[in-house]
Amino acid sequence: HPAWARAPVYDRFVERDPDHGATPPQATRVQVLFDARAVYVGITALESEPARMRRPLVRDDQVNRTQDFVVVYLDPIGSRRSAQFFRVNAAGSRADGIHTAADDSEDFAPDFDWDAAVADHPQGWTAVLRLPLASLRFAEGDQGHWRILVARRLPRQSFHLITSTDIPREAPSFIATLQPLQGMALPEQHAFLTLRPSLTLRRLETRPPDGLRSASAEADASLDIKWRPRAELVVDGTLNPDFSQVALDVPQLSGNTRFALSIAEKRPFFFESADLLRTPTEAFYTRSFTAPRAGLRATWRGRRVAGSAFAIDDRGGGLVLLPGAFGTDAALQPGSRTLAVRARSDEGALQWGGLVAARRYEDGRGDNTVLGPDVQWAIDGAWRLRAQWLHARSTALPDGQGGLRVGAARDGDRLFLRLNRNVDGGESVITYEDIGEGFRHDSGFVSQAGVRKLSLFEGRGWRGLGPFHDFWINLSVQRTEARSDGRTVEQAVFPGLWATAAHNVDWWLELHLLSQLRATPGGPLLAQRYLASGLVFTPATWFPLLDAQLSIGRLADAQDERLRPGVRWTSKATLRPLARLELEPSWSSSWLRGDGGRVYDERLFNLLAVWHLGPRSHLRAIVQRTGLARGSDGVPAADLQRARNVSLTWSWRLSAGTVVYVGASDARSGVGAT
Repeated sequence: HPAWARAPVYDRFVERDPDHGATPPQATRVQVLFDARAVYVGITALESEPARMRRPLVRDDQVNRTQDFVVVYLDPIGSRRSAQFFRVNAAGSRADGIHTAADDSEDFAPDFDWDAAVADHPQGWTAVLRLPLASLRFAEGDQGHWRILVARRLPRQSFHLITSTDIPREAPSFIATLQPLQGMALPEQHAFLTLRPSLTLRRLETRPPDGLRSASAEADASLDIKWRPRAELVVDGTLNPDFSQVALDVPQLSGNTRFALSIAEKRPFFFESADLLRTPTEAFYTRSFTAPRAGLRATWRGRRVAGSAFAIDDRGGGLVLLPGAFGTDAALQPGSRTLAVRARSDEGALQWGGLVAARRYEDGRGDNTVLGPDVQWAIDGAWRLRAQWLHARSTALPDGQGGLRVGAARDGDRLFLRLNRNVDGGESVITYEDIGEGFRHDSGFVSQAGVRKLSLFEGRGWRGLGPFHDFWINLSVQRTEARSDGRTVEQAVFPGLWATAAHNVDWWLELHLLSQLRATPGGPLLAQRYLASGLVFTPATWFPLLDAQLSIGRLADAQDERLRPGVRWTSKATLRPLARLELEPSWSSSWLRGDGGRVYDERLFNLLAVWHLGPRSHLRAIVQRTGLARGSDGVPAADLQRARNVSLTWSWRLSAGTVVYVGASDARSGVGAT
């Protein structure tokens, strides 16, 4: 477009990794344009050796460091507390989400309506991103505060990251030095209303062991509404949402733990400004809402004050976690109605907030209410403090038969404190947590209560040490004790190493010679001794990622309360044998050996295969196999419980709001399932 010829060019990029502050190996140019509906970012990625570029077609939100890509971070509020990010790789595949400064993490779950196009040229490639104002979160009349950061990945022998401004190693977050975006002019009208109807047609056939088959068919219609009456305010509503999982949750090893495991959220209704729900503890766990009938949510994002409130009418059907010091019990979840509010204020170096979550169960089974404040304080350039206090009151108590009943109110408190010091080449972290025996948060994720926890971490690092880009020596100290009598639940002291190197190598090692665990209140303190290590690297262009972790030694058997020789390992690979074929196999295994053979044996396998029909359409197959066996000394474990899941899905994504899925699945479980 002729307008690009008039747009100023920005090309003052600097290398962030692996050689911080160096001149980038390839030049990058950025231009920005605006109109009444969108922001356009044009990025010219120069490349002296185009044949070395890595540009596979990948699924949405799978653009990662193993590919040539560019990314734009936008913070229209200008607080540098969070930023929306938009990635596109050299093949045109996309990813987006929210980067939160408090924990310096990227959440790919939120999906925004935006577009991108790429084109090759003799000097490299060009990307143009169109970011509609309707997808951005900004304040009325606040265009002078908009901030931006552009970055580029160059995966060669070393995996380079170059950015449009210098980000010091000791910066509190990756988005701490976002640059002002000049020339932005907002239109007078930027309200919008989006309606997203959905229709799901489903046929289910069940074949129980007795051979009496049954079949059912159903059609579910739902409606999602998003309304922005003014720049700062967004209102979301949902009626009869279909939260069936299009992609299966990856299985996790759970046969040798007494604590519940969390599962990532995948449902769009909960994604609006997801960063606002983050607190120093996991105070909101939206997977605790199992099958909502309806939901209403309002989110306000101003320059100094932000907040979100939602009401959910849930059918229930899941589990209510009942945390204890030595494990997590559960009760069947009745239907419920929940009202939750989260507010946050930015006062320069001080950020404070609070939350209230009130959940009332149907049929007079009681309620659970949690409230309390939290604070984050940037004391100076190195020290950071995060704190939260929550008070819980529950009248929905376990009835002794796997359900809930109303009873006398039970109260509990949770205190969280973390002091962090981050300087170039060093990091120190002190964390203290006190969780009362009566503390329960049915709308959050709490797997342990009735404990006090203290952990210390000290790390010292060097850059450019031999073959390593980064090399760190770490020491960790952890202790968890029961509040009732001070009895040790878990304690450990272990040194560790962490290093990065060429070929995307990311390696860590921990030596656990003093690692004690008590599985039950009256049980023995088991002195584990084991070695733990992990490795991530890129073996070849057709094998862009291998991620493996291993623990081996004398490990605790949480069921029999004994030490046993054992192994726990997980691995995940990404393979590209053909340009359009993407394979992601993952394996997990854990076993413990007793007298006469293995007394615990758990194996998980997950294969994701994707045939890319284009940047917006693909055919996806998922195969899962799980097996869990338990025995005892003298009686080796046998294959008792197996499960298998197979699904095949075709998807076509016209935009973030228009998607079509057609799929089928087959699931089998039980003794001898194949």
